[in-house]
Amino acid sequence: HCALISIMHANNEIGTIQPIAEVVKIAGDIPVHTDAVQSFGKVAFDFNALDLTAATISAHKVGGPLGVAALILKKGVNIEPVLHGGGQERDIRSGTFNAPGIIAFAAAASNAIANMQARDQKIRALRELLVKKVLAEVPDAWVNGGGEKSLPGIANITFPGTDSEGLLLLLDMEGIACSTGSACSAGVHRPSHVLMALGLTEDETTSSLRFSVGDSNTESDIEKLSSVIASVVAKSRSAANKKVFK
Repeated sequence: HCALISIMHANNEIGTIQPIAEVVKIAGDIPVHTDAVQSFGKVAFDFNALDLTAATISAHKVGGPLGVAALILKKGVNIEPVLHGGGQERDIRSGTFNAPGIIAFAAAASNAIANMQARDQKIRALRELLVKKVLAEVPDAWVNGGGEKSLPGIANITFPGTDSEGLLLLLDMEGIACSTGSACSAGVHRPSHVLMALGLTEDETTSSLRFSVGDSNTESDIEKLSSVIASVVAKSRSAANKKVFK
């Protein structure tokens, strides 16, 4: 018997937005929770319209402080507390309120939602420019995921014949920050299960980088990346001593 279904609202490696409404419909009487940490404040998210049982969101993804999050529950849902004590947070999570963190989260969330449409247009345009420039410089590279039903700021790109850890270091030396996957798995150099599920080989998954575009980025940042990416990829391929098959 399935007691609970928990699924990401949007994937944190390739940005794909999951069909949550369809999942809820298929689930029937089974409660559905979604992790909306990656998508909250970036794309439309209507808890009631999706008919979810529960959802989680976090402050640090919308410009708020670390260590502050929110659990959204459908009316009438009862859950067992993990922490017991003074009965704070409606007796769900006892302990002294982090008042400054909560207030900062509320302010950050309000700002993110109020400016979401304008920010989406800006960030999506920057992401499209990034992809266009990078693929022009490295023609045999390709994008994983993407499309209309995806987060505006994530571009996961495979550079065949390279080693992503080497690429990461070379780009860092050029003043460009990116990642080999999600922050949750940072420091663990192993094939991405997300990319493997898309059908990539192990070598291809370890030749992939995630570029994240945010509100503070500009076109000059994209130009900087495009000016060095070809040489960086060439150096990585030389170091990796791999053959590239087109």
